[in-house]
Amino acid sequence: MSKAKEMLYPVGVENLYLAFMVEGKDSESAIPTYEPEIYSLPTIEKIGIAGNITSANKWASNKLFVNVSKNDKFTLTLDHTAIPVEVMDKVMGVVSTKGITFDNSRPKEFPMFALGFIAPLSDGEKVARWYPKVQVTPPEESFETITEETNIPTQQLVMTATPLLFNDNTKVDYNSARESATGVTAEKFMEQVVCDETELETLFPIEGASS
Repeated sequence: MSKAKEMLYPVGVENLYLAFMVEGKDSESAIPTYEPEIYSLPTIEKIGIAGNITSANKWASNKLFVNVSKNDKFTLTLDHTAIPVEVMDKVMGVVSTKGITFDNSRPKEFPMFALGFIAPLSDGEKVARWYPKVQVTPPEESFETITEETNIPTQQLVMTATPLLFNDNTKVDYNSARESATGVTAEKFMEQVVCDETELETLFPIEGASS
């Protein structure tokens, strides 16, 4: 039996990946560019993914003729152990002076970044995913006193993934169990943000092909 026909299921989640857009936002005229450094964080505990689906039906001759659906964003809920201060400052779009930052009530557009993760499957295959355009929702915070019991609290970050202006892509998936998944691994897929189909030949060239 081919691996594409096997009954596979996720058995966990590995590192979280973050790549920040150059200039903090995308445009309609070009595929966005990202900073060279991709942060790989081994502190992810759980990521919840909720879509925002709208649908439309069209009836003709007393039959359902067209049934279309559209998902214009995802709400991502990240439970994590910790995120480095440097990364959180970039997520929140703040720059500190002498370790001090200021927040105010004026409207603010948070920076855009790509978020990705790898999820292993039951037979060792892997799913990898990029959300190429993500923004944070200001987090709720709480601070608790230390007790005698050892307890490392789980922290939560809520984000929204929306379509790229260039091509309307909201998420990009790789699954190593697919028959077409040759010459690519989940780890290689996460080495750069994948945004558009036109990038595939350059990012993942066929081995042995002439240049």
